[in-house]
Amino acid sequence: MDKKTATAGCVLTLLPLVGWAQTPAQNAELAPTQQHSQYFVSLKAGLSQISNSDQRLTSATEKQEADTTRSEGFGGANIGIFSPDGRSRLYYSYEHHTSESEFTNNLSYETVANLHLLSADYLFRNGEEIRPFVGLHFGYAWVESESDLQGGFDVSGTVFGVQAGVNWAVMDQFAMELGVRHSRLPADIKTWDGVDSSGNPVQFESQQNGVSSMYAAVSYYF
Repeated sequence: MDKKTATAGCVLTLLPLVGWAQTPAQNAELAPTQQHSQYFVSLKAGLSQISNSDQRLTSATEKQEADTTRSEGFGGANIGIFSPDGRSRLYYSYEHHTSESEFTNNLSYETVANLHLLSADYLFRNGEEIRPFVGLHFGYAWVESESDLQGGFDVSGTVFGVQAGVNWAVMDQFAMELGVRHSRLPADIKTWDGVDSSGNPVQFESQQNGVSSMYAAVSYYF
């Protein structure tokens, strides 16, 4: 990791406040192309994978691991603000993720994760059309199962993680973005009972570790 990236990570969460606290003269010197805070809204979509440790309890001492989850489509939205110098941004994000936990004998259930996040990014190459960025986020998540097994689990708690990507200013008020993000999910282990399609009782242990995603976004500035 180069010195510039390391420094950006250390001061990331303070950058929006520093930018907004500067005087107009300082802002003009740093970024002559932007003199005021700019708001934005974004829609994003892509692929995500929820990492889990789901197991089926086959006896008092034996457990069967679920198959590795596959990447599935997800969607979300952002709303936020750039600092007056344009070097950082602060925004709220909503994301909806799903994954399928599959076992033998056609047993499966879907895990649904809804994330509400507050993110802060530092953008490099100020004043350029194409700008890489790195950032941190934290927030709250609700995770639950959906299936025909007549049972399920739900868990909620704080989440945190990192993101990085590239922002491209297509026009004065429109931008496109490509990025990757990883979030740590609440890792509580939940044991729950269900019934399979033949009416036999089944028992599971569910635990989510994190969600990784890659996405494309379109933003409108105002």
